[in-house]
Amino acid sequence: MRKLFFISIFLAITMVGTAFILPSIKKVNSLPDDMVVTFSDIEEANSSNEFSPVINLQLPENIDVSSTGELTDTVMKVKLFNLFTIKKVNVRLLADTDVYVGGETVGFNLFSEGVICVGSNAVVTSDGLQEPIKDSGILEGDAILKIENITIENIQDVNRIINLPSLAGKELEVTLKRDDQIITTKIKPAFDILGQNYKLGLWVRNNASGVGTLTYVKLSDFRFGAVGHPIVDNSLGENFSVGSGNIYKCRLLGIKKGEKNNPGEIRSSINLSDDAIGLADTNCEFGVYGNILNKTVIDAERTASLGGRLSVKLGDAKIYCALDNGGVKAYDVKIIKANKQKSADDKSMIIKVTDKELLNKTGGIIQGMSGSPIVQNGKIVGAVTHVFVNDPTLGYGVYVDWMVNN
Repeated sequence: MRKLFFISIFLAITMVGTAFILPSIKKVNSLPDDMVVTFSDIEEANSSNEFSPVINLQLPENIDVSSTGELTDTVMKVKLFNLFTIKKVNVRLLADTDVYVGGETVGFNLFSEGVICVGSNAVVTSDGLQEPIKDSGILEGDAILKIENITIENIQDVNRIINLPSLAGKELEVTLKRDDQIITTKIKPAFDILGQNYKLGLWVRNNASGVGTLTYVKLSDFRFGAVGHPIVDNSLGENFSVGSGNIYKCRLLGIKKGEKNNPGEIRSSINLSDDAIGLADTNCEFGVYGNILNKTVIDAERTASLGGRLSVKLGDAKIYCALDNGGVKAYDVKIIKANKQKSADDKSMIIKVTDKELLNKTGGIIQGMSGSPIVQNGKIVGAVTHVFVNDPTLGYGVYVDWMVNN
């Protein structure tokens, strides 16, 4: 009878313990296999019992993290009772160093590596209409890098090279970039009787432009991250692959207030004859990146640390953006949802605008505010990315560690 009593007690304790631990284990398993963290992120998660009083995050002892803003690769262990490792996460460790907080509206003029094929057309020849692209294997979205091993830098290069006396009328070798693959194919230009020259029958372009908000600038090397999502090639509906680019100051023209099912926008213009304030070299899933050249555009008094997703708490935060001639201002928002993302996505959290001044000016989140830094407890924890079309007071934000990881 006594034995049955102790067994019952043991089973009861086990069931209670399991019920207590299982939600925490589930939360731990929601961590991605790769993430960016800082020392303070881990300290805060442990001190606040983010996962459970009996679960701690641990880094290797005596690890030396770069103080230059570079990321240090290591492994973080999630420990149960400080005894059992229940998960290992590959982390990129970021030093607890400050960055400049952005908020400035900026314009981008981006140039592709080579030229991008955006369509095709028939060439009028003496034998009728011909489509050189038809059997070439060249697809819309491909970047033409070289023709006959001659580097293509702009649209004019294509016509110049295929009409060189030594190459005119011949089948030509073309080097393409498709996604991250380098492909070699052949194409034979057709002689256009209207223009009296050889043509490939391709529509190509090598630049794209857009407007967004500067998110952060590193103090160490003035490398910036902006927008929080890619600048898209409208003719293709996909990310524009960047070889180089410039970043400019924007001139504010006005604000179109957002309404339900009618997104607003910051109306602004860029003057490409102005001096560029920086150089862009990357356009990816989480924004545009490069280096600031004109440091006077940065407010040296406006700094914060970068904080990974472990820093994100539900509740009050601020976003920074420039909506009038008064420059960058901070506006009140609330983080109402923080997603447990295992894979990369620019809809990491949901924010709600609560600031009366911002609601009066814009109605909430509007186009052009993408990239506006989300600051909470002295850390940039994310950037605005999208607005809810049916409710402009709500918007998505991306965790800043997804941005830093790129």
